Amino acid sequence: MILKLKTYIIFLFIVCLCGGRAFASSYEKIEKTGTVTYKSSQNVYVKFENTAGILQGDTLYQKTENRMIPAIIIQFISTKSVAGETIGDIDLKVDDKLYAIVEKEIPESVSEESKAPIPVAAGSEEGTVSTEPFSRRKINESGISGKFSVQSYSNISNSPYFADNQRWRYSFALKAKNIGGSRLSFSDYMTFAYRADQWSGIPNNFGRSLRVYDFALNYNFNRNTSLWLGRHLNSKISNISSIDGLQFETGIGENYTGIVAGSRPNFTDLGFNLKLFEYGIYIGREDSLSTGYMNNTMAFFEQTNDFKTDRRFLYFQHSNSLIPNTNIFLSTEVDMYKQISGVKKNEFQLTSLFASVRYSPSRIVSFSFSYDARKNVIYYETFKNFIDSLFENETRQGFNGRINIRPVKSVFVGLTGGYRYQKTDIKPARNFGGYLSYSRIPAVEITPTLSYTKLITSYIEGGVAGLRLSRNIGNNFDVSVYYRNTQYKFYSTIANLNQNSISIDLSTYLFNPVFLSVSYEGIFEQTSTSGRILLDLTTRF
Repeated sequence: MILKLKTYIIFLFIVCLCGGRAFASSYEKIEKTGTVTYKSSQNVYVKFENTAGILQGDTLYQKTENRMIPAIIIQFISTKSVAGETIGDIDLKVDDKLYAIVEKEIPESVSEESKAPIPVAAGSEEGTVSTEPFSRRKINESGISGKFSVQSYSNISNSPYFADNQRWRYSFALKAKNIGGSRLSFSDYMTFAYRADQWSGIPNNFGRSLRVYDFALNYNFNRNTSLWLGRHLNSKISNISSIDGLQFETGIGENYTGIVAGSRPNFTDLGFNLKLFEYGIYIGREDSLSTGYMNNTMAFFEQTNDFKTDRRFLYFQHSNSLIPNTNIFLSTEVDMYKQISGVKKNEFQLTSLFASVRYSPSRIVSFSFSYDARKNVIYYETFKNFIDSLFENETRQGFNGRINIRPVKSVFVGLTGGYRYQKTDIKPARNFGGYLSYSRIPAVEITPTLSYTKLITSYIEGGVAGLRLSRNIGNNFDVSVYYRNTQYKFYSTIANLNQNSISIDLSTYLFNPVFLSVSYEGIFEQTSTSGRILLDLTTRF
């Protein structure tokens, strides 16, 4: 089914009008801050000081000023770590901070004055959720913080088709706020990664190993107006990715607007490339009502290659929690430029639409539903050598639903289902599954989680069953063991897959603030055996 722009506009209008005043409860909402430590093909892993109050099925958020953007739905949880699937197109990197909103019951004897929320500046480690509008953000906090980590990935296999190898990855992040008491700040995030057996080739292609994601100066003229110079990822237009150049933002009250001029990093090595010039403007508004919020951002961007139009599009993002116990998120892109066989056209075409709704009527049960429709993004100058040979750019559409239930204390049950299709598919892709978990069995303090996922597509049918056991030993030592059985039947001539794997994860603070994590995954098939070993040593300052 091809989406019509008119239908999309009506749907967008209805969603933006949804809202209602949030109501008070006998719980105080507080934040817990976690850090992304690892990304697999299915899950993102986030480390916390502890996971008290965090439940399976909860949402982790990215924070932008006082905005909370849904990022991950939690599927697995231990005493200090969680893992889950990302929501929509959100792009998370190792070392990114995510926030869990947990509820702390307020005793009846507490006075009304003490229940009032205390605003906390964005970036605080823990505290009551801030509802400060954009115009009252704090700009006088100063300090230096950062993180340095060394990771080693070793792959071992007895298969003649795969050679053993080891990869090293170093990452460094630094934030210097209000340097010397001024209004000037600096931020930096970069990684350096390579295969040990390819070290000799690094000097000839250094850029492929060194990746700079953020390297920028920021000057706050006042509480409403800021300027960025350098490579900066603007969280209000994060779908644009990092931008090399100037970014200026100002606001009045709950309204803000920004202009951007610079270039995109190289596609291959994230290097500086002035020929990939781009510019744009964005406007938005943030509203806070009681404990609810609503945010709308719209952006226009023109991206070029050798200063010729590569892509021109509109972007819109909406989120709100105004309906009691409900979080709504929507993002979309509309392309405005097309060039086929040398003929240029200015026409509107819906490229992507993602919408999600999460409803939690109580701490016992929660429901979530998402819809995702997208076409391939086409850069007409970058891919001009073969663009005319492309067939119809079809829309891929999908639905996902999830139910999380907590029938009794410490017991968690979840059910999931998904449906995705495209016109050229022989049949739609479907997946469904569930999990059952008991948090910290008495006496042994072990958390077991059983899970199963069934997958049916045009080319494959099969299932993945797993059992995870996790436990905290002492104050600063986490252990988890995970067994997984994967059975896939391929409809082509490829041999069926029957794979068993076992993972062991150990993590601890050697001494504050040095953190050590060791992971092993063994994969066992009929004709081969392979293993992966991950070592991670991280320090913060």
